[in-house]
Amino acid sequence: MYSLVKDTFPFFRFLRIFLLLFYLSLCPVARAQTPFIIHGTPDWSEGKDISANVFFYEDKARTELTLKQVQRQATLRPYAEKRNERTTHSDVTVIRTWLTFTIENTHPTDSAKMVFLMGAHAKGFLYQDEKLVFEGGLRFTPKGYVPHVNFLDFSVPPQSTHRYWLQVVDYEVSPMPILAQLHTRHTAIRFFAINEGHYKLLLLLMGILVGCLLFMTLYSLYHFWLTRDQIFGYYTLYAASAMAVAWLGAEGRFQLFYLTSLFKFDSSAEKGFDVISFNFVVPVFYILFVSKIAEIPKSFPRIWLVLKVFVVILICQQLLSMYQTYTREYFYSNVYYLNKNTVALAGTCLLLYAAIRSKSVIKAYLIAGILCFILLVFAPLYLNFFTPTLSRRPDIEAVVNLTMFWVFLGLALESMFFAFALGYRNRLVEVEKNQMQVRYAEQLERQLEFRTKEVKAQSKILEEQHIRQLESNFEQKIAETEMTALRAQMNPHFIFNCLNSIKLYTLENDALTASEYLTKFSRLIRLVLENSRSEKVTLENELNTLELYIEMEAMRFKNKVKYHITIDEMIDPQYIEIPPLLLQPYVENAIWHGLMHKEEGGTVTIAAEIQHNASLLRVIITDDGVGRAASNEFKSKSATKNKSFGLKMTSERIELINQLYKAKTQVKIEDLVNEDGSAAGTRVTVKIPI
Repeated sequence: MYSLVKDTFPFFRFLRIFLLLFYLSLCPVARAQTPFIIHGTPDWSEGKDISANVFFYEDKARTELTLKQVQRQATLRPYAEKRNERTTHSDVTVIRTWLTFTIENTHPTDSAKMVFLMGAHAKGFLYQDEKLVFEGGLRFTPKGYVPHVNFLDFSVPPQSTHRYWLQVVDYEVSPMPILAQLHTRHTAIRFFAINEGHYKLLLLLMGILVGCLLFMTLYSLYHFWLTRDQIFGYYTLYAASAMAVAWLGAEGRFQLFYLTSLFKFDSSAEKGFDVISFNFVVPVFYILFVSKIAEIPKSFPRIWLVLKVFVVILICQQLLSMYQTYTREYFYSNVYYLNKNTVALAGTCLLLYAAIRSKSVIKAYLIAGILCFILLVFAPLYLNFFTPTLSRRPDIEAVVNLTMFWVFLGLALESMFFAFALGYRNRLVEVEKNQMQVRYAEQLERQLEFRTKEVKAQSKILEEQHIRQLESNFEQKIAETEMTALRAQMNPHFIFNCLNSIKLYTLENDALTASEYLTKFSRLIRLVLENSRSEKVTLENELNTLELYIEMEAMRFKNKVKYHITIDEMIDPQYIEIPPLLLQPYVENAIWHGLMHKEEGGTVTIAAEIQHNASLLRVIITDDGVGRAASNEFKSKSATKNKSFGLKMTSERIELINQLYKAKTQVKIEDLVNEDGSAAGTRVTVKIPI
């Protein structure tokens, strides 16, 4: 039994050793990390690459791991197995990479003042054991003794060994690989000075590009202020946004911190802007400008509809970018951010297609500008090329490997071609304007000649019209004079007839009737005198005069004359005006020539009514006398004279009234007969326009 146990013991021992080695192979965190040994602050002429002493871990968790979690859970691998962050893409948006290394300071009294160079990255947090000792990166301003934000300053106490943990944070893509170089403060400054010397050419070129964009912005803004042309407005916004992107990119690359200090960005705050981005604003104004100058909405309405959708998407992308920058909340997956320029690229290709099909005379400039935008802006963003083999010309290497430079170059060249297009367009507009001025001058000359002839003809016509007007005024004055004379003749005629009646009463010794007659006569004379001074009197006044006259004639004929006056309900006798004493001669004629020869007397009826939509007054004077035929058989000498004189004056007055007032006053006399054909009287119809 003892021998069996003794024989099997080496087997179990070997098995335990094998399992231990297998476990160690599965757990690289247990690998021994060789410390980098220094003796105080080294007297180096240049920095040292300590990548052989560095392990890394790429944190892809949705929630950021703390240092303690990384120390407990992370599977560390040698630095040599780390991917090149510059030439590869991460599948997560927030790229967190942890580096760890150990440094042992063997000097008994001297603390080692060291600087770690991590490269150009957004943020870097350096921990000594578990304590944060320094933070840096492109989104921080330099502090302490470091010459640049890519350097992290720390100190190693004497006769101590410390493990350091470095968290490097980038967003979407890493601008450079993560480096593992250890420097002293002296070598860091020397390295920075030498390295920055390599960027003189890049700084010069980027300054020229920003200056070109600034000049184009101011130039187009001035033209827009002069012309208020919408094309120059869109170009100004496009050039200004491109200049802003170039300025911010150059400021971030060379750590100028003008806008950072101006807007007081704070990268350490939980919320708030730590960077400004207008990447989606540029293609918005770019699409609007090219569409306007190439007349795409008019020539290609379907393409314009798609472009409008792209513009809305780009605006939403810009708002989303600002929101995520402020809240520091990003999508976990990096798919969106790696393809965020797809909409802008699709819109640019669609603009290129429309420009090729366009019939615009400036299409060549537009095509050249759009090709520059595609080849120099989008191609570097998607290809992400990197050529670290130009070590003999590090200044050229710095230019070639900076994607931002190609983007700015594309924006500047495109803006230049668009400026050429605007200049050529202005030239065409100027030529067309000059041609229009020549045509306009010729047209004005022809119009002036035509107007001169027209004015002469009009002057001649006006002169003739003036002569005719003078003649018409002269004739009207004559007619008014004749009318006044006739009214003056009518008054004595009427008075003469009344005096004859008074004479008759006097001869008959009827003093009472003569007195009553004289009273009515005085009232009638007063009305006649008042009416004779006016060209027109109211219908009420005229009918009152007729009523007095008929009453006087009734007294004369021993009440053998009766009368009846009716007025239509639609007539307002106080407002309708007619010539004075126009109706009296016809009433007088009805009494003297119709009723005087009838033994039992008769009735005179006067009816006033409105016709033709209240534009014509019709007065009907009817008597039931002997009629005109029987009246002509009587040989009364006085009656004949009165008839001819009164009716003649009335007829002449009607003719003058029609001439003065351009009226159509009409008089119609009709003989009335009974069923057996015997005379039944006379009807006079007077139509007076009102």
